[in-house]
Formats: sequence, structure tokens, C-alpha cells
Amino acid sequence: MSLAGEIPSSFTDSSPLALKVLITADPKEVYLRRAERLAELAKDSSLEDYLALCRSMVLVQHKLCDTLMGPAPDIDTDATMPLRGIQKNGYWIALLQQLLSELLDTVPANVVQVIRQLMRQTPEQLQQWAGSLLDGRFSQVPAEYRLFLWAALSVYWSHWAAAVASRMDTTEIKQQSMCPVCGSHPVASVVVDKPREGLRYLHCSLCETQWHFIRAHCSSCNQAKEMSLWSFDKYQTPVRIESCDDCHGYSKMLFMNLDPRMDAVADDIASMALDAKLNAKGFHATTVNPFLLADELSD
Repeated sequence: MSLAGEIPSSFTDSSPLALKVLITADPKEVYLRRAERLAELAKDSSLEDYLALCRSMVLVQHKLCDTLMGPAPDIDTDATMPLRGIQKNGYWIALLQQLLSELLDTVPANVVQVIRQLMRQTPEQLQQWAGSLLDGRFSQVPAEYRLFLWAALSVYWSHWAAAVASRMDTTEIKQQSMCPVCGSHPVASVVVDKPREGLRYLHCSLCETQWHFIRAHCSSCNQAKEMSLWSFDKYQTPVRIESCDDCHGYSKMLFMNLDPRMDAVADDIASMALDAKLNAKGFHATTVNPFLLADELSD
């Protein structure tokens, strides 16, 4: 018998049961499904107004997927996390300006003021903030700008992620807590039923790529001895939290076989009450939600 992590993995394996190390996203499909899920979750939610703002932004992201992204960035696909640093070419800034312009007619007046302020920033300042966000130094970026900056970066990164991943040697990818394509934190885990039921993938908070990660291992420190699974209701609830008694980190797990409508980003923010329970017990999130770019992750 082999452990899941020992099963040979290859993008070229044509078997319908082949374990894919990387699953890249169709950004248009991801954003459309996310917008639909946000609309559903906003009903009777105390976060209705904020979820509505996020939905407006995601719909613009969906629209921007048809925008010309400029020439292909200079990328070494043999490098570890080859998409790291491509914001330096500046093409993502054009997407940001388009995103902000599209949002002006759909957001509340107080948000319009924030958007106009962001539109007046210099390219140099935007690049500096982008670098801080991508390095996880969120506190170095004004809180009111983080959502919009990340949204534009995500459109650009997710556009190039599939082309880059298809050229990567996936046999070199081992258990890792950060996205193998762009180096960003996951937003949550998704447990899928295809190609085989029960496989877990971490979902990237930036480029939307999913990468395989063995279950019952901490997605932050990778230990497997002291893990706990939490939920509000019965054991078979679709959203649960996996916590680590070693590093005291936790991450969400979304069981897609129980509710295929779920979206990693939307359902993570909609289940914040679970986070509050784990925070009260001394655990901290080891993931990043692009809708909730707070300050740096705890050590």
C-alpha cells in the first residue's frame, strides 16, 4: 500500500484517476461562480453590504479576463514559484485602473471616494504597495486600498498561471504551504470528489491555482501527529477547520462533495464565526483571504 503522497503524479498521465499535483483555474469561470456564490451568501447575512461590494468587484474581474494582458512576462519555469515578482513589469496597473473605473458606478459614495484616491496614486507607489502585499507585509499598505490592489493583481496572475504551470516539472513539487506557481498563501483547502474522492487541494489566494496537499497534515508546518478538526454542527458539515496543536495554526476545509456550490474565497469569509471560535482558543489562521487582507500573519 502506498501513501497518497507517493503516488506518481504527472500532467501527462491520461488516466482519469491520475493525481494532478496542480490544477489551474479558468479565471472567467472562477470569478463568475464566485459572484454567484457571493450573491447567495449575502442573503440574510450581517455582511450583506460588504459581500455585495465584493460581488461587484468580482464581476469586474470576470469582465477584465477578456482584456489584453500585454506580452507574456519573462518567466523561468524551472525556478521555484516562477510567477513571483512579475508585478515589476507594471502591466497589472492598467488592469487596476480599468477595474477602478468600472467600479465607480456600482459602489456606495464612501467607496467611490476611496477609489478616486487610489486612482490618483503614482505607478511607483502602486508598485511599492504591490510588492508589500505579495510579500505578506499587508500593514505597509493602507487598509482601504488592499482589496482593490489584490483584485487587479489576481486577474493578472491568474491569466498567466495556467500557461506557466503547464510548463513546470510537477515531479519536483513536494508538500508545500505556499503556491508552487506564484508563492502566495492559500485561502483554504478544498476536498474534492474527482478524480478521486477525498483528495485535498490548497487554493491559492492570488493566482487561483490549486495544489495537492496530503490530508491530516498541517498545511503550515506539515506535521501530522497533533491535528484536530472543528465544526459548528455535525461532523459532516461542508465547512470545517483543521487546527494544529504544534504550531497553533488553522485553515478552513471545504468539502465540495457535500456542497459543490461552495467557493474557497466566498465561503471562507462567510464562515468567519468559526475563525472567532478558534482565535478564542489560541489558534491563528495560516491562510490569506483576498477579501480580508488584515495585517501580517501571526508567527
